Amino acid sequence: MLITSTLPQSQCHLKAKRLSQSKGFSLIEVLIVIAIVGILAAVALPSYQDSVRKGNRSDGQAALLEAASRMERFFYDNNTYTTNLTDIGYSAEKDVATSEGHYELSVAGATAACPITTCFSLSAVAVNAQVKDGNLTLNSLGQKIPADKW
Repeated sequence: MLITSTLPQSQCHLKAKRLSQSKGFSLIEVLIVIAIVGILAAVALPSYQDSVRKGNRSDGQAALLEAASRMERFFYDNNTYTTNLTDIGYSAEKDVATSEGHYELSVAGATAACPITTCFSLSAVAVNAQVKDGNLTLNSLGQKIPADKW
């Protein structure tokens, strides 16, 4: 049994030609999509990384506030501050990693302007990817430096 088409042969040929031409995407279309995705990624990635750094900043802030609280407790018991973080319960004397590892805590040594008996200056030094955000400092007067990062 032979099946024949009800369409004239010229219409069948045109229909088959249109079907073969409409399959898939052209190279130009693919390249345009790749270019658009690349531009979006170039704009979005730096903003995302900046947001992550701002979020990680809370690790250093929390660590400084905790260390300041411990310093005040030490002062209450000893009538002086300390430059050794082990005196206030940390595992090392200086450069103690914060809980999330984005900063390292340290205590500045005594100076004429800030003798250890009456004041302290704690620093959270940024490490790894957080370095681009900078360091944080908190002193016994409650000054938070830099102020725009608190």
